[in-house]
Amino acid sequence: MSVLNSLKLANSDDRKLGYDPVRVRRKKLAAALHDQLHLLEASQAGGTYSKVKIKRARDLESDEMVDVEQRRKVTPWWWIDDDGVVKFSIRYGSIRLTVKDGKDALIVPSLAHLQKILPSLRQEVLAGGLDEALAVAADALQAKFRTPPSPKG
Repeated sequence: MSVLNSLKLANSDDRKLGYDPVRVRRKKLAAALHDQLHLLEASQAGGTYSKVKIKRARDLESDEMVDVEQRRKVTPWWWIDDDGVVKFSIRYGSIRLTVKDGKDALIVPSLAHLQKILPSLRQEVLAGGLDEALAVAADALQAKFRTPPSPKG
């Protein structure tokens, strides 16, 4: 039996080319949810998790380009309130996403349950389920960085 018979095939013109802000937002949020899953797994195991980013830098002694690891802290998006209820808010940058009906926090029974639903949330984001909320959050973030018009005088 041929290997090609067991594989799923597609046309190469299905590939998305160019800059698509919706796709970029989806991937950014999906990566952040993946980091939250790793952070949750590490905290339940009693360890820590930090995101590793590889940066190219010039070594001053040898004048060669080298890869340097940079560790970045990942802040948890969940918290446990005074009643012992676990709440989770999805963030895009510093903005909390309004998920449904004006609410921005998910209530889950336990951290173990949150660990189970994070992959499903990630798939929902990649499928486009939170595109409207992502667009609102992206506009709000861009508004923070826009420079105000200079006063005429």
